[in-house]
Amino acid sequence: MNMEKENEIISNDEANLYDYWKILVKRKKILIGIFLVPLLIVIIISLILPRYYRGESEISLLALPAPNIVNILGNVDSAKKVKIFASNASAINRVIISIPKKSTDKINIIVDAKSADIIPQAFKELFDYLSNLQEIKREIARIQEETDLKTEKLIEETDFKIKKLIEARKANLIFLNDLLDMLKKRKLTIVNFNPSDLIRKDGELALEIKNLEQAKADAIKKKALNIKVSAFILGPSSIAKQPSNAQIKSIIIFTGLLSLFIGLVIVFFLEYIEKMKARENK
Repeated sequence: MNMEKENEIISNDEANLYDYWKILVKRKKILIGIFLVPLLIVIIISLILPRYYRGESEISLLALPAPNIVNILGNVDSAKKVKIFASNASAINRVIISIPKKSTDKINIIVDAKSADIIPQAFKELFDYLSNLQEIKREIARIQEETDLKTEKLIEETDFKIKKLIEARKANLIFLNDLLDMLKKRKLTIVNFNPSDLIRKDGELALEIKNLEQAKADAIKKKALNIKVSAFILGPSSIAKQPSNAQIKSIIIFTGLLSLFIGLVIVFFLEYIEKMKARENK
C-alpha cells in the first residue's frame, strides 16, 4: 500500500515538472527576451562607459576634528571642482570625502579621474585648498596663539622649578658640608643622617635640573624657530582602475539572475492568465 502511494507521489511530481517544462518551452521566446535584453544592455553600458581611475588617500588631522573639516568643505560639486582642481577639473569625475568609522582625526578622500597621472596632483590641490580655507586658517591661528602661550608658560614654569631645585641642591650641599665638617672635628658622635644619602640626593637634584634645562632649551628653540601648527598631513595614495573587472562581473551576474527570475515570474503569470480566460470561456 505504501509503495503505491510513493509511486503515485513520484508520478505526480514528474507530471508537475513536465507541465512546468512545457510552459517554459511554450513561452521560451518571452523568457529568453526578458533574460537577454537587460543583460545585453548592462554588458554594452559596461563596455561603453569610460573606465575612471580611482585614487584613495587619507588626511591625518593634527589640530582640528574631522567632522569640522568635512562640514567646512561641504559637497565637492562641479563649481567647487573648478576652484579646487583648476585645469584638471574636467578630467575628475567625482570627489568623495568621508570620515572612517571610529575616527575623529582622519578624513578619507576618494578621487575618480580619467587619467591616473592627475590623481596625485588632485590630492595635492585638494590639500592646498583645505589649508587655505579662511575658516581653517582662523582656527589654526587661534590654536597657534594658544600653543605659543603654552610654550611661554612652560618656559616660565620650568625657570621657577629650576630655581627651586638649585636652592634645594645648594641647601643640601651646605648641610652635607656642615655635617662632614662636624664629623671631622668630632663634634657629633651620633648622626641621624647618612652622608651617602645626601650625596645621592645631590645627584638626583642635579639630574632633574639638567632635564628641566634641556626641556627649557627645546621650548626656547621651538619658539625661536617659530614652528607653526600644522592642520593636516597628507598620507600616501593608492590608485586603481574603476570599476574593476570583478565589480563588472558581479553586476552582470546579478543582472542575469534578476532578469531570469523576472522572466520566470512573467511566463508563469501569463500562463495563469491564459488558463483563467479559458475557464471563463467554458
